[in-house]
Amino acid sequence: MTQEEIDFFDRIAPTWDADEIRSTPERVTTILSRIGIRRGMRILDLGTGTGVLIPFLSQLTGPEGSVTGIDLSDGMLDRARAKYGHLANVRFLKIDFEEELIPDKYDLILMYSVYPHLHAPSDTFEWLFKMNMNADGYLVVAFPADEEFINNIHHDRKAEHEHLPSAGRLAAIFRSWGYESEAIAETKDEYIVTVRRLVQ
Repeated sequence: MTQEEIDFFDRIAPTWDADEIRSTPERVTTILSRIGIRRGMRILDLGTGTGVLIPFLSQLTGPEGSVTGIDLSDGMLDRARAKYGHLANVRFLKIDFEEELIPDKYDLILMYSVYPHLHAPSDTFEWLFKMNMNADGYLVVAFPADEEFINNIHHDRKAEHEHLPSAGRLAAIFRSWGYESEAIAETKDEYIVTVRRLVQ
C-alpha cells in the first residue's frame, strides 16, 4: 500500500462507520453464514479497517479460536481497537500484508472489501498460502455488494485484470492461478468467492 493510500484511509477513519452503509449486521451475518466458520478456528481478517467483521468473527469462532485483524492505517486500527480491543480472542496488528510477513498460520483468511486494493493479487495469494495458511485452510474474497457497485467506487484501480470481474469470473481467474475456487454467492448484496489449495 502506498503512503497516499494510507493517508487516505487515515483521513476517512473517523467517518468510516457512519458512511459504510452496505455492511449492515444482517448482511454481514448472512455473508459469514455462507463461508463455513466453525468454533475454534484461527481467522485472519486482512484489511480489517475499523473492525466491521470483528465482533461477528469473535463470536463465531468462540473463546477456543482467535481473530487477528490486520491493517496499515493507524486511524482505522485506532478505531477498531477502541471498539473491540477488549475482546479476549481478538488482536490487531499493523502490517502491510503485501510486503511484510504476518505471524502464525490460520484456518480462514478473509478479504472483505479488500481485493481491489491489492497491487499484485497472484503474488499475494501465493505468499499467504505458503506462509500463513494451515493445510486445510481456505481464503474468502467477499463484498456486501456486486461488482458493478464495487467498480463504481474503485473506478480508477486495476489489479492484474480489468477492475473487479463477476464472482464467477474471479473464481475462474483463481483457478487459472492453480487454486480450487468457487463463487458461492453472486447477487447485488453478496459477492463471495472461496479459494483453496488444489487437491492433487
